[in-house]
Amino acid sequence: MISLTFYGGTGEIGGNKILLEYGGAKVYLDFGESFDFGEDYFYEWLEPHAANGLECYFEFDMVPKIPKLYSRAMLRFTDLPYESPDVDAVFLSHHHCDHIGHLEFLDEDIPIHLGRITNAIIEAYSTRFPTLMKIGEHNNLHPFDSGDRISVKDLTFRPVHVEHSTPGAFGYVIEGPEGNVVYTGDFRRHGREQALTDEFIAAAAVSKPRLMLCEGTRMTPDPEHYYDEEQVYEKIKGIMESSHGLVLGEFSMCNIDRFNSFYKAARDTGKKLIVDTKYAFILDRLREFLSLPDPHRDESLKVYFKPAKSREFEENDYAKFEREYMGNMITFQEIKENPKDYVIFTGFNKLMELIYIQPRNADYIYSSSESFLEGEENKDQRRVLDNWLNHFGITLHKAHCSGHAGKSDLEYAIKMIRPDFLIPIHTRNPEEFKKIHDNVMIAKRGETIKI
Repeated sequence: MISLTFYGGTGEIGGNKILLEYGGAKVYLDFGESFDFGEDYFYEWLEPHAANGLECYFEFDMVPKIPKLYSRAMLRFTDLPYESPDVDAVFLSHHHCDHIGHLEFLDEDIPIHLGRITNAIIEAYSTRFPTLMKIGEHNNLHPFDSGDRISVKDLTFRPVHVEHSTPGAFGYVIEGPEGNVVYTGDFRRHGREQALTDEFIAAAAVSKPRLMLCEGTRMTPDPEHYYDEEQVYEKIKGIMESSHGLVLGEFSMCNIDRFNSFYKAARDTGKKLIVDTKYAFILDRLREFLSLPDPHRDESLKVYFKPAKSREFEENDYAKFEREYMGNMITFQEIKENPKDYVIFTGFNKLMELIYIQPRNADYIYSSSESFLEGEENKDQRRVLDNWLNHFGITLHKAHCSGHAGKSDLEYAIKMIRPDFLIPIHTRNPEEFKKIHDNVMIAKRGETIKI
């Protein structure tokens, strides 16, 4: 019997935390944090103390109280006694917080299986952005490659790469004694790496799955309208060509497709793309796995150094990791002299640099999820951003495409894979799946479904 318990990822986008009990194995598919985690009880300075572990989260039923799962340190001040874990493994699809955000709570000895690029991203982010990427201590991290076969009791996990808005994302074909299970993770088919997703769909179809867990972020009843990555590139390039000044671009650091769109558009329009020292570090660490420019010496890529202390941009003003990029350094002074020659990777927390650069006739390309720009919870940040842009006379543009499959591609994947049963996850519209599959089971948080 296949048993699935849903502790997150149902009735919501993200927060995947799914317990699979099958073939004598007890395995979690992702262990993520919901996007609205803590909103009902925490606000700015009102937040739980890290030293108290799960105490506060259990109080408000924000994390499921499950025996034999969490670390001794996390349970120290709770009424759930520590017991050695009975979980055989956790399999991660990719590094986004809504898929790994609660790893820090888990017992250190539970094996964690993850792709090599995901492992590299977690290591790089944990080094440079420790408050943003906290996964806790783990004694058994097991990186894998696409096509590997990982045995857990009577199950065999076959990770197969998919295209997403971050590199190194995976879905799984899980082979078991009473039929196979397919877990899509997050995927899309409208970027430069569509072939990755198509390989996953083909592998899933060949497995003739008993059950498919399918993400449905963009499975909505509304008509489908969206850009693909090539259209985003063309729009970005057009803005750069028509700009009379500096171009600023905001996008997620680990959206490598988007980085490549900005990098290619800058190069194709005779400009140089500028990244900060932390992003240079991230790019440097991913070059082992991906085709990326070398931030030490690439002629179309420069590394921005903020003015600090002496304002003379001396070596001692900067951290050790930053100094290795000083041979490819650019400062606000050079940008200010020839602003049309440059495109700057930026974001809300980097706006202060505009005071030094003093841009005129500049263009700001927002190329990240529109929910972060337009969401009600971000209205104060949007107001501040608008004030900065208005002050400097900067024109705002939008150029983005989703990291998730559109409705037509979801339908394509399901019809190609043809599972006996389908459970929608990572969606607010699970009922929409009934329009394209005969055996759809709607899961609820905390519920166990057995097949």
